[in-house]
Amino acid sequence: MEQFARVQIDDTVVPVMLHGDRLLDLRPLVADITPDSIAAGALDQVDQSRLSVLTGPVNYLAPIANIRQVAATGFNYRKHIEEFDMEPPSEPEVFLKAISSLCGPVDAISRGPNPQAKLDWETELGIVVRREASDISAGEAADHIFGYVCLNDVSDRTTQVDAQGQQHLVRAKSRPGYCPVGPYLTTGIDGMNLEVWTKLNGQFEQQGNTSDMLFGIAEILAYFSTHMRLLPGDLLATGTPPGVGFGKNRYMSPGDVLECGITHLGAQRHEIRS
Repeated sequence: MEQFARVQIDDTVVPVMLHGDRLLDLRPLVADITPDSIAAGALDQVDQSRLSVLTGPVNYLAPIANIRQVAATGFNYRKHIEEFDMEPPSEPEVFLKAISSLCGPVDAISRGPNPQAKLDWETELGIVVRREASDISAGEAADHIFGYVCLNDVSDRTTQVDAQGQQHLVRAKSRPGYCPVGPYLTTGIDGMNLEVWTKLNGQFEQQGNTSDMLFGIAEILAYFSTHMRLLPGDLLATGTPPGVGFGKNRYMSPGDVLECGITHLGAQRHEIRS
């Protein structure tokens, strides 16, 4: 297992590799963690002897710069489907989140100008694509996966469904700050056995495990590749466990603190603002 991140020190962005409780400066190897550096294999088999230890306080950023696509699926955890008393879908849903919704793992999240917004959380495992993929099989998927990130598919439920009951996923999930990512980009782990959790004001709202997925990681990546061309550095959000606010009629308000995390991928912390 290797863990990577991007941090800010004063006005400088530094790509780093985690080694225990230390951060190793990756700049002798890469200028930044980007789709191009992932595709080129610059982070494969890193020679740590060439890296120095960073000291002092840092601010964690989204772990990949210049992401080009964020694709997602929904209702992919069996217990999440059960809590809404739904029939399991026969195939994955595919939708996109705007790139401008991306933010870092400790950035504040704003509800936006609508005071009636019902801001909800959805902590999800994000697949990071290693190389271009089109029309691949599930058996080929592993060769196209670089690693994983924690991603929160923040959603405004007031704009998700219109008066006729029609779903509008892109508009509900694409405002700035509605896609926090990080803190870590982790490679060399089994993505199908990770604990996923969310807390609001210190209280658990979601607790699940990726083993509960209806469609597994390989199946999702292969399916998405039949409907769009996947590029290095793309993020694929794989759905969320039970416990979203929509099922409880409980949403985030200004002043709340949202925390979420996944095994080996670190934890996010966000203040909710108006």
